[in-house]
Amino acid sequence: MEVHHPHHPPKSLKDYTSEFIVIFVALTLGFLVENQREHYIEGLREKELAHSLYLETQADSIELGAIIPFRIKKESYLNELYLHYQGDVDDPSQQKRIQAAQFIGVNANSQILFEPRSAILRQLESSGMLRYFKDEAIQADLLKIINDQEKIRIRMQRETDLYHQFVLPNFIEIQNMDLIRALTQNGKNTRSLTLLVEEYLASSNYLEFPKIKPSPAYLKSLRKSLEFYRFALASTRQNQLRKYREINTKLLNDLRRVYHFE
Repeated sequence: MEVHHPHHPPKSLKDYTSEFIVIFVALTLGFLVENQREHYIEGLREKELAHSLYLETQADSIELGAIIPFRIKKESYLNELYLHYQGDVDDPSQQKRIQAAQFIGVNANSQILFEPRSAILRQLESSGMLRYFKDEAIQADLLKIINDQEKIRIRMQRETDLYHQFVLPNFIEIQNMDLIRALTQNGKNTRSLTLLVEEYLASSNYLEFPKIKPSPAYLKSLRKSLEFYRFALASTRQNQLRKYREINTKLLNDLRRVYHFE
């Protein structure tokens, strides 16, 4: 028995054109929707990264706000030793000043070290996500801050090398370890030693120890190493740290302008 299939008339050009238009519109809309979705997700990611970068940059700003004044204080004490130190003296107030200048000017180094935070910057640089930031000012800020961070790391290492190679070997001869033991109560008082020294300087208490009278030849060598060290600290502060603080502030301002961070 024969089966008769229904006869379909051939499609006209108009039919093909209509189908093409429908498919084209569907594909175009799908592409536009997917493109918008990608832009939306990328926008969210950009703002997340911008906020993390903002917090990282802000933390550096806060730390610099404490480090720079302390470096100025340290430089001042080093200058005082360079100009006036001739050995220990009998006058309690002057001797306390010498003791404070020796410790803060020479020994208190942890409070001047600055390691720029770069976790987010490294992530952005290594992954190519710097492109997320479309604002040209922010792009320029990021390139400069990456460059300035490396300069600071080099300077911090140079200061550390200078201290250990020239300053400490000279200074150890007049270092009063008994004063440090007394102020920390043999290590029982774990507060900042710098604060303990400054409180001691401001108090009426006086801790007397055998006087150290260095030779003129030793003083000449000591003064030279202390001044070289002071000059290096001042140079870092006036150049690398100042420039980094400027670009740090600019980046914070640009991030606030573009992303409206508080």
